[in-house]
Amino acid sequence: MNHVAIEQVLARAERAKSDSDHAYFFALLYAAEALAKTIVIGIVASIADDKDRNRYRLEHQLVRADGLGDWGRMIEDALTGPASQYLLNEASEERRELTQACKAGTWQYDAVSAFKNALDHLGIQAEDVPIKSDMKRWFRLFATLRNKTRGHGATQTERVTIAAQHIRQSIDLVYQNFSLFRRPWAHLYRNLNGKYRVSGITEDTTEFDFLKRTQDQIYPNGVYLYMGAPRPIVLMKTDSELRDFYFANGGLKARKYEMLSYVTDDKKDGDGAKFLTPPGVLPPSETQGHGELLPQGNCFSNVPDLVSDYVSRPKLEDELSRLLLDDKRPIVTLVGRGGIGKTSLAMEVIKRLYDESRYEAIVWLSSRDVDLHLTGPKPVRPLVFSPEDMSEFYAELVLSQEEINVKGFNARSHFEQQLQQCDIGPCLFVFDNFETTQNPIEMFNWIDSFIRLPNKVLITTRLREFKGDYPVDVLGMEDGEARTLIRNTASSLLVKDLINEDYINKLVGHSEGHPYVIKILLGEVAKNRLAKNIPRLVAGSDDILTALFERTYVALSPCSQRAFLTLSAWNSPVPRLALEAVLFRSTEERREVEQGIESLLQYSMAELYEAPEDKQEFISIPLVAHVFGKKKLNISPSKVAIEADVEILQMLGPSRRDDVHVGLARRLEMFIRNVSKRIEAGASYDSYSAILEAICRSYNAGWLLLARWHMEERTQEGYELAKKELRHFLENGPPNEEAAEAWRLLGQACYQTGDQLGDVHACIERSQISIVSFYDLSNTANKLNALLRDHGLDIDMEQKRDLAARIISAMEARRDEADPNDFSRMAWLAFHSGREDLARSFVEAGLVLDGHNNHLVGLAQRLDLWG
Repeated sequence: MNHVAIEQVLARAERAKSDSDHAYFFALLYAAEALAKTIVIGIVASIADDKDRNRYRLEHQLVRADGLGDWGRMIEDALTGPASQYLLNEASEERRELTQACKAGTWQYDAVSAFKNALDHLGIQAEDVPIKSDMKRWFRLFATLRNKTRGHGATQTERVTIAAQHIRQSIDLVYQNFSLFRRPWAHLYRNLNGKYRVSGITEDTTEFDFLKRTQDQIYPNGVYLYMGAPRPIVLMKTDSELRDFYFANGGLKARKYEMLSYVTDDKKDGDGAKFLTPPGVLPPSETQGHGELLPQGNCFSNVPDLVSDYVSRPKLEDELSRLLLDDKRPIVTLVGRGGIGKTSLAMEVIKRLYDESRYEAIVWLSSRDVDLHLTGPKPVRPLVFSPEDMSEFYAELVLSQEEINVKGFNARSHFEQQLQQCDIGPCLFVFDNFETTQNPIEMFNWIDSFIRLPNKVLITTRLREFKGDYPVDVLGMEDGEARTLIRNTASSLLVKDLINEDYINKLVGHSEGHPYVIKILLGEVAKNRLAKNIPRLVAGSDDILTALFERTYVALSPCSQRAFLTLSAWNSPVPRLALEAVLFRSTEERREVEQGIESLLQYSMAELYEAPEDKQEFISIPLVAHVFGKKKLNISPSKVAIEADVEILQMLGPSRRDDVHVGLARRLEMFIRNVSKRIEAGASYDSYSAILEAICRSYNAGWLLLARWHMEERTQEGYELAKKELRHFLENGPPNEEAAEAWRLLGQACYQTGDQLGDVHACIERSQISIVSFYDLSNTANKLNALLRDHGLDIDMEQKRDLAARIISAMEARRDEADPNDFSRMAWLAFHSGREDLARSFVEAGLVLDGHNNHLVGLAQRLDLWG
C-alpha cells in the first residue's frame, strides 16, 4: 500500500539520482528520516489515553528532540518501556514486527543488516548486528548513520555510491513490509456541513468512509491513522491536497516548534502551546474527593469538602435537589462553561442530601484535569479517566483488598452490576468533569446501559454530546449572587477599598456573572493594587481564556466556529436571523448554520436576548468569549471571509444589550438604508438580495419593508420586485391591518406595471379584511365597475361574477354603512356580472334612502323598475 508522504520523498531521491551519486545519497537520508519519523509518530499515536499521559510524555519530548537518537529512544519507550502497557491491542502486529528478534532472511534482519553494511562501507563505526536482531536496532543504526554524515560529519563522494544502494535496500524492505504502512492513513478536513473530506494518504481509506456520512463525530482537521479508530497524528502536518508533508523537527521555544518538509526543505511552525505542560504524574485535583467512603449524615460519601467561598444559588440548588431526590430520571447533567460553578453547585446540593434518606451512598468520580485558581489554571491528574479506572476506584472504595485479589475478580463487571443494584443500597454516582474522560460519548452510553433506579447518576460537563439524560443549564450568576461573590472575594483579597459601586457594576456586566472570571479580575486588582480597565485585564489573560474556552471551541462544528468568530469580530448583539442569513450566504449550508448557532447557545459560548417590541431574538457573546474569539480570528484561514460578513452585519447598526428592545424592524430599516446608499454608489442589489430575502423568509414583516423600499425607486424593476415581496408577505401573514396595507401597495404596484387584473384582485382581497373602511369597499366596487364597463378586463363571465360577488358579499355584510351611491355601485356590479335581480334589489334599497339619486334613477330605468 503506497503512502503518499513516503512516495514523495522517494520520488525526490529518484530525481536526485540523475544529478549525482552524492545528491542521491543525501536524498536517501532524507527519505530514511521521513520513514523513521513516520513509524515513530504512528506507533506513538497508537498509545491509548491514560491519566498519566504517557502518549503526551513522548510527544512532549519529540517536539524538543535534538536528533534522531531521541526518536529512537521514544519508540523503545512506546514498544517496551513505561508507555508500552498502553499500546493499543490493534497495534500488536506492529509491536511484534518491531520487537521480535529475527534472523537472516527476514525483512527486519535484512533491513538492519543493510544499514550496517552502509555504515561499514562509509567507514563509520557502529554496533554489530548479532545472529538475531530486532527492528529497534534499525533506528539506532540510522541515527548513527545520519549523525556521522548529514548531521556532523563529512562524507567522501567515492564511498556514497555503494552505501546508497544499501540504504535504498533498507528503506524498501521496511516500507514494503512493515504493517503500519498497510494501515489506512488519511487527512481529515471537516466541511462546513459537518461531514469530512477524507484525503487518502494510503490507497485504501474505506475505514474512514463513515466520516463522509456522519455529522456527529468530532475530529480536528489533520492527519489520522486508523488503528481500531481514527488516531490523530499530531506531529505530522499536511493539507487536503496532500501537496507536502511536514514532520516535527524539535526546537520548541516561544510556544512554537519546527516542522520540516523532506521533499522541499520548507519549514513551518508547529503549535507548541499544547506541549508546555510538564510531563509526568501531575498533582491531584483539589476536588478529587476522598479515597474512602466516610459517614455523612444518613449516608456514606467520598465527596470532597465544599469550597469555603461558595455563594448560594437558590434557584439552581432547589432545581437540582428536586431532580436528585425523585425516582424518575436516572441521569441528570449539569451543563455549563468552565469555571461557571457546576462542581461547587453539585457539592452544595449533595451536602443537603446527607440529611435525607434517599441514598445510602454517594460516590464521587472526578476526571478533572485542570484546577482553576486565582493565579490561573493549573493542570492536575484526573482521578479516573476510563471505565477501568472508575471500576477499580469504586472497588477500592467498597471492597477489601482480599476481595479484590480473589482470582477471577473483574472490577469492571463488578461496577456494572453495582450501577444496576448497589450492595450498599440506593447510590448516587457523581461523574465530575465528564468531558475529560477517555471517550465521553462511549462513556455515557456505557453508564446509560447499566444504571437502574433507585440508583442515579449526576454528571457535570462543559460538553453535552449525548442524549438520554435530563440536562440542567448552569449559566452565569444572577445579579445579587454575583454582587455577593464580589463583596466576599474583595474582602478576602483585601481590596474592598480599591473598588467602588461603578466598578462593581462593570464587573457584573463584563463577567456576565461568571464566578471564575469575577475572581480572576479581582485577583488582578489585588496584584496591581489598582482597579484597572476590565477589558484590558481580560485581553491579557491568555491562559485563562484557553482554560475556559479552548476545549469547547475545538468541539464545535466548523459552522459553529464560523458563527462564533463572526460574533467575535464585532462585539455587538446581532439579530439571530441576520446572522443566519449572512452565514448561509457565505456557506450555503442552512441546516448546519442553524445547528451551529444552536450549539453556541447550548455550550454557553453565546447568549440570546428577546426584543420586547417584536419578540425577535438577538445573539451576542460575553466579553471574555469575545476576547478569546478575537485571538482565534487572528489565526483563522477564514478571517477575510468573516470580516466581509461582519461588514454586512454592521450595516444593521451597532447595538448594546440595553437597546435590544428596539427590535428587528428598526435594524432592518437601517440595513435597507445602508444598502440603498451603496447601490447609489454603484454596488449591485444582487450582492445583498440573498441576505435580505433570507431574513424576510423568517421575519415576514421584512417583506413589507423591502417592498416599500423598492416602490420608492419608482422604476419598473422596483415595482416588479415589490410585487413579489408583497405576495411573499401576504402568503405568510394573517389578514390584519398590515395585510390591508400590503394589498393596497400591491394594487399600486400592479397599476404602475400595467397589470389591471392584479390591481383589481389586490383591491378585492383588501376589501375582504374587516378593518378596511367601507369607503375602500365602495371605491373598489367603483374601480371594478369602470373596468367592466369599458372592457378593461379581458376575462370571461365566470371570472366577472366571481370578482363582483366577492365585493358585493363584503359590502352586503356591512350594508348599514352604505349610502345611496354605494348601493348604486353594488347594483352596477350585480348588473355587469349578469345578476339583474340582485341589481334591482340594491337599486330599490338605495332609492329608499334617496329617491332622487341620479345613479340609482338611471339604473332603475335601465332595469325597467318603473316600466
